[in-house]
Amino acid sequence: MRTTSFNVQALAFLTALTAPVSAQRDYYFTFGSASLVQERLDPLLNPGTVSGHVHSVVGGDAFAASMDFETTQHSSCTSVDIIPDKSNYWMPNLYFYKNGKFTLVPEYSPKHKIYYKYGDTGRPGADRSEFPKNFRMMAGKANLRSDDGSLGSPGSQLEWVCHGPDKKSVGIPKGFTSCPYGLAVAMRFPSCWNGQDFNPDQPLAHMSYPTNQNGIAGCPAPFNKARFAEIFVEYWLDVSQFNGQYSANESPFVLSNGDPTGYGFHMDFLNGWKEGVLEKAMKGCRPGNTGEPLDTPECFGAGSIQNGQAKNACRKQSSVNEEVGLNGPLDKLPGCNPIQAGPGLATKPADCAGGTVAGSTAASGPSSTTAPSNPATTAVLVGTTSVAAGPAKPQTTTLQSVTPTTSKTATPSPTDTNTGSTSGGSSSGLSPPSVNSTSGVWKAAGCFLDALNPRSLGKQPQWWGQKISSSNCVEHCDSIHAKYAGTENGGQCFCGNELLNSASHPGKCTTKCYGDASEICGGPAHLSIYSLDGSVSVRKLARHRHRRHEMAAI
Repeated sequence: MRTTSFNVQALAFLTALTAPVSAQRDYYFTFGSASLVQERLDPLLNPGTVSGHVHSVVGGDAFAASMDFETTQHSSCTSVDIIPDKSNYWMPNLYFYKNGKFTLVPEYSPKHKIYYKYGDTGRPGADRSEFPKNFRMMAGKANLRSDDGSLGSPGSQLEWVCHGPDKKSVGIPKGFTSCPYGLAVAMRFPSCWNGQDFNPDQPLAHMSYPTNQNGIAGCPAPFNKARFAEIFVEYWLDVSQFNGQYSANESPFVLSNGDPTGYGFHMDFLNGWKEGVLEKAMKGCRPGNTGEPLDTPECFGAGSIQNGQAKNACRKQSSVNEEVGLNGPLDKLPGCNPIQAGPGLATKPADCAGGTVAGSTAASGPSSTTAPSNPATTAVLVGTTSVAAGPAKPQTTTLQSVTPTTSKTATPSPTDTNTGSTSGGSSSGLSPPSVNSTSGVWKAAGCFLDALNPRSLGKQPQWWGQKISSSNCVEHCDSIHAKYAGTENGGQCFCGNELLNSASHPGKCTTKCYGDASEICGGPAHLSIYSLDGSVSVRKLARHRHRRHEMAAI
């Protein structure tokens, strides 16, 4: 996939970190997830009732209309890679709207990609605390229909990206007729806490975004009770089936809450981490972008990471008796969500309810191909009497106190010497050894280190995702007249005219390409480099080790 939301937001975790060439690890990790269920529940804003709109939910399979930390611990499985994480993460689904019909947009592998950042370079876990029991939070505002300034610039709190023409904006972008490598939306959660519980009437009141990366000192008062790991989530969507059905000037997509602008995208988090696991990992786990496994003793330990088959097998049957679009287009969005384009705040119709909870004795839901004709149906919970879906009521929970940990600031090291060198590398082991493209035959130049900070080849990936091969990366780089093409870690493609702060590392490029398993696409922090003549020149830059920095996303 091309320049993704990761490139702007998660690169705030990566390329903004100024480190020596050898320091490719850092205090963040990433993991994938699969959908647990797509249903109209929200235990934060609508505890005990059917919620207003459909969500894509990931995490522990104990997800329910009413739940707390103890509920999460009864999960029999989780749809994320890390087994001790029984948390739930959820966000609104996206629909394609045309000719009066709403078609649910399929999710694109890796569907949901989750990042945790919990320290500064040289400062492990810098004043970061694990989440207390019953901790819950939300990012974004569901009723926004324009940028009110709270979302930050693209790459801060919220960003949408169409990968192909590489169109990006805070809201859903325009100017494209297809997204060959997926449409992605990414959001960053706040990480500074005031010590108070989540309040559905003021869902954003207990959290704040940091002003800098100086540990707990970066949290503004009164949100300096504790600073948590910063969670950043990408939600990937496959819009390829809609190619040719809209023009570049149209905006045919709408969120499940009736938002066609994308500004009302939001995410929810309910902590379900096994106690002590995240705290331990924040002290020593620093894989960064190296691709190193997370089941090491420094991270989560042996047996803590499940394979893709187990993750994908973790599913939960919907608790709400209604069709959400999995079996065909709908006449209406589930619930009562008329399209509201703003620019003012969206309002909730007074008669909204809709749907029933599975196991109730209420009337059966609609057929599998039509939406409810009456949006004001009754919501019934298992084992309860019928209750109308109404305003959320605060849950009573007790949060444990948190004492932040501290660490010393690293001492700056001397500046690197500026040197220049020209290198070539053996192409042995690279596959394919050559690629036919428009300009001629590109040849494998060898396996080279990616310095990461800054990137050795280009500022950021041209593509990032599941369909990369060395062949199509070369073809793309050739099309934009780049001198070099490089693939890394199975699913990244870089283009550029010079290779910076690198060195030949034969034998380090062994990762099969996500898009073609017969080809090699570099390795962790290593690039399979191609050029027209099979050679490459490396330029060394002067660098300042352990330079203090602020995350570019802030």
